[in-house]
Amino acid sequence: MRRSKILPGRGILLISTDLHGKRDSFAALRERFESLRAIERETHWALLGDLVHGPSAAARARNPLLYDYDDDSPALIDAVFALRERFPDHVHFVLGNHDHGHVGGPHTRKFHDDEVLALEARLSPAQHARAQSLFGAALLALAAPCGLLLTHGSPSAALHDLAQLDALALDQPSELLRSLLTDYGQRGEVTARMLAQVSASSGLDLRVVVHGHDRDESGLFVEGGNQVCPVIFGARRALERCLVVDLAARYDSAADLREGSEIQRVHG
Repeated sequence: MRRSKILPGRGILLISTDLHGKRDSFAALRERFESLRAIERETHWALLGDLVHGPSAAARARNPLLYDYDDDSPALIDAVFALRERFPDHVHFVLGNHDHGHVGGPHTRKFHDDEVLALEARLSPAQHARAQSLFGAALLALAAPCGLLLTHGSPSAALHDLAQLDALALDQPSELLRSLLTDYGQRGEVTARMLAQVSASSGLDLRVVVHGHDRDESGLFVEGGNQVCPVIFGARRALERCLVVDLAARYDSAADLREGSEIQRVHG
C-alpha cells in the first residue's frame, strides 16, 4: 500500500492537525475548504492525524479553557470518510498515533485508561468499518514541490526515502514508524539532514516539515527554523491555527510561512 503522496505544483493546500473529536473546528475547516474550492478547483486539504479521542468529562472540568467540548469522534470519522469518498484526490488523511491504535498500534491513554476501547464501544458497526478503512489506508507523509513535507510527528533522520514508508506495516513496531507518529520535534540540523535525504531520493527540494502531534496554548509551535506545527487541540479556541499555502510558491524556511497569510486562525 502506498503510504506517501506527492502533491501537484500548483493550487491551494489547506493543512490542519489534531482535531481530537473537536466538531466545531472541523466544521470551520470544512467550510474553508469548500470556499477555497469555489475559487480554485485544485484545492487540497491535508489532515495530519489524530482525528479521534477527545477529552473526557473529567478533563473538561479540570481544564475548560482548552478542553471544554464534547468528544464527537464518531461524527468526525463519518465526515472525513465521506469527504474522502467525494474528493479522493484532494482530501488527504495522514495517520496520527491516536488513530494508529485502531489499526494495530499502541493504545493511547490521554483521557481514558484505554482510549481505543473507549471509542470503539461508542461506534456503530458501520462507523467501526469506516474507521478501519480510513485509518488502515492512511498516508504517513505528503510532500509538495513548494518545499513542504507533511507528517503527524516530526520525523528523525531515519527517514531517507519516501519509498521506505510503503514497506511499513502498521501492526509491526519500528523506529521509523514511532518517529513519524510520536516525535514532537527534532533539532534543526537533524530535520535538515532528513529533508536533504528525502529530497535527493525524491527529486524534490524539501525544506520545511509541517507536522502535528504537539500542542501549544498559543496555537503555533516552531522548532529549528524548519519545523512548524499549527495547533488546534491544546490551543485556546481563538488561537487555533491552520495553514493555507500556495502550491506554486516556495517555502525554504519556517519564516516563509507568515502569520495572517499562510498561517491563519481556524475561527474568525
